[in-house]
Amino acid sequence: MSTTIKRREWLKLSALASGAGFGILNGIDVFGRTSPKVLSHVQGDEDVRRLLFNENPLGPSKKVTQIIQELLPRSSKYATFHSYDFMALKELIAKQEGLNPENVLLSHGSFESLIMISSHFGANGGEIIVPSPSFDVVGNFGRKIGANVRPIEVDEQFRLNLSAMESAVTSKTKLVTICNPNNPTGTSCSPQSLRSFCSSVTDKAHVLVDEAYIHYLNSWRNHTMAPLIKEGKNVLITRTFSKVYGMAGLRIGYLLGPAEFVQSMEGKYTLGFPGNMPNSLSVAAAIESLNDDRFIAKSRAFNEKSKLAFYQSLNELDIPFVKSDANFVFYDVQKFNEYKSLMWKHKILLTGGWPSKPNWARVTMGSDDDMQFLVEKMRGKKWL
Repeated sequence: MSTTIKRREWLKLSALASGAGFGILNGIDVFGRTSPKVLSHVQGDEDVRRLLFNENPLGPSKKVTQIIQELLPRSSKYATFHSYDFMALKELIAKQEGLNPENVLLSHGSFESLIMISSHFGANGGEIIVPSPSFDVVGNFGRKIGANVRPIEVDEQFRLNLSAMESAVTSKTKLVTICNPNNPTGTSCSPQSLRSFCSSVTDKAHVLVDEAYIHYLNSWRNHTMAPLIKEGKNVLITRTFSKVYGMAGLRIGYLLGPAEFVQSMEGKYTLGFPGNMPNSLSVAAAIESLNDDRFIAKSRAFNEKSKLAFYQSLNELDIPFVKSDANFVFYDVQKFNEYKSLMWKHKILLTGGWPSKPNWARVTMGSDDDMQFLVEKMRGKKWL
């Protein structure tokens, strides 16, 4: 059966996505029920340009594909009692971060950890401070359970307004969230300013730093806030293998935090073996990825080259944009709904339209062919 959909069917789905499916990961409703339904019909189409989920166009490394092929016969077994088991992954993560395995909680992507954190701090109307716009899983889920979520707008340079966020902290604040680099703006905080912020705020509330895109920063180890955990600060870190590692479909990530907090999350939200255990192939793939610095460097170099070419195209089109420290670019198209509708008609999937930045789009850096196709369809600004 062919995976290619008919043009009429595509246009119908495209119109739905531009309307009811508008909330894909755009800060309005990342839990929108219509969007996954739309994507489930089109994701198998080879002509679709998936430039909305910040996936790595290079895919996973060869080491990952090789270990998956090698261990595929073990798919009938849980990820335990083997050299590639879940404890081996926790130990490797802890070793690389200068922490202990007790500081590590594995999860299905970083999404599961973010939901746990939101549930924990947002319960009973707990106050959570979030940046805006941002990848607001914690805030969105917090609103679902009745948390008091307070968004703080980014500054004029589209950077997280750390001073305003710190000033917003009250005696009722349970959690302050940071996304660094931030999604969708692509901006990042300086290590010095973020460390100062975390050191100060954690005297009053926990600070969550979502580091999903941190590996795209040069010398990224200098930017992580993980060392603050060892110093005894109430800092939480979430990371994922879905971005630079090219393993979004394998759904694995982790939370770093004080041992007592990690233990409380495990006790409150899991039942232990086997229900909350990551799958064996994902665990093995993650271990191989953490030992493959060459692939990270390759992904970062490809991403930088792609961004520079796209910046040049945006300058030629006279479209304002924000230089990004991640694998996507945030740019002002003036009329986002019209722009998105036009791009989707060309089977280019992208997102944007955050409440405080309604006419800004965000596009993932895809393959060279994807980006050339996108720029070609943008020439002439037919959506304006």
